[in-house]
Amino acid sequence: MRLVLGVGAGIAAYKTCELASRLTQDGHEVFVCLTREATRFVTPLTFSALTHRPVSIEVGDEPLGPISHVTLARTADLMVVAPATADLITRLAEGRADDMVTAVYLGMRAPVLLAPAMEAEMWSHPAVVRQVEQLRGDGVVFVGPEDGRLASGLQGRGRMSEPTRIRDQIDRLVTPKTLQGRSLLITAGPTREFFDPVRFLSNPSSGSMGTAITREARNRGARVTLVHGPLSVPIPDGVDAMPVTSALEMEAAVMERAAGADVIIASAAVSDWRPKGRQSEKVKKQDAAISWEMLPNPDILARLGRERARAGQILVGFAAETGNVAEHGREKLLHKQVDLLLANQVGYDRGFGPAVVDGVLLSRTGADQPVAGDKPTIARLLLDAVEQLLTT
Repeated sequence: MRLVLGVGAGIAAYKTCELASRLTQDGHEVFVCLTREATRFVTPLTFSALTHRPVSIEVGDEPLGPISHVTLARTADLMVVAPATADLITRLAEGRADDMVTAVYLGMRAPVLLAPAMEAEMWSHPAVVRQVEQLRGDGVVFVGPEDGRLASGLQGRGRMSEPTRIRDQIDRLVTPKTLQGRSLLITAGPTREFFDPVRFLSNPSSGSMGTAITREARNRGARVTLVHGPLSVPIPDGVDAMPVTSALEMEAAVMERAAGADVIIASAAVSDWRPKGRQSEKVKKQDAAISWEMLPNPDILARLGRERARAGQILVGFAAETGNVAEHGREKLLHKQVDLLLANQVGYDRGFGPAVVDGVLLSRTGADQPVAGDKPTIARLLLDAVEQLLTT
């Protein structure tokens, strides 16, 4: 991807250095344009060193040959402006072309993403509000600003979004909308089954696989509902998230929404058992029983398979196995009547959290596919397989 990164004159420009570095490390062509005043905060040499490309300030700068502002605008896949100060927002909205940032913007036909950064009073001022609405009407997308500590030392809304969130919005803008118009219901994270108010039965799931699938599905244009247990990772923006705690709560939430989903992806690590007779107060150690009677939890995935809510609905399951991964996964796929099942190897040091996935994507048709990689990669492979089923 070829990306133009415009940098305004704000102290938040130091965050843009990290963004430029991440984008470059991900293999993208990053061409940085600074406003004149931005060079007082971060030098062109910094961005040149991070991106391994020349940096532009004036329209006469020619990183890509004559009339570079035209070439950049015509060949870029995306333009990001971070920080977008009140002054820069105004100049963009007014259609001025008095530096490289504004000149490239006027020629852009690809998406434009702005990350504002200013004092809270400036962000809420009617003049800035009018300019922001003008840019939104022109098709510009905004990320942030956030609430937090500002350059003045005061708290308020005006802090530039972190590079991770800007990066997330970049992916959202440039990903082809191959699931536009589709509705996906995704489960993620562990459940917790409480013995008393302070003790519970659970597992090491962080929810990172489910949120990776959620993020990729959202990027592809799907309407996503995420039913999740207690997560250790952030919930992606732009999805309908419903938090639950126990397996019974997850079952109720999923079954209530199942009929409206074209695809259900059950990646949550649901506890198989729950304690019988949950105590309303903390059980003192000296009074606790050495053994505790347990009850089986409902098998949500099997119920979804038995009670397929609509014709053509795609059902995807997961199997966390410690051995004989493909064999046990195939048994689960057939028993629970799902269309796809990702069976992966887990253990104390693998499978859960940010760890890579190593397993096999099983299909009812027998078109099995070994998979290995980080969870965003697995999410893309899984949704590619889902899309194939939706089109057959």
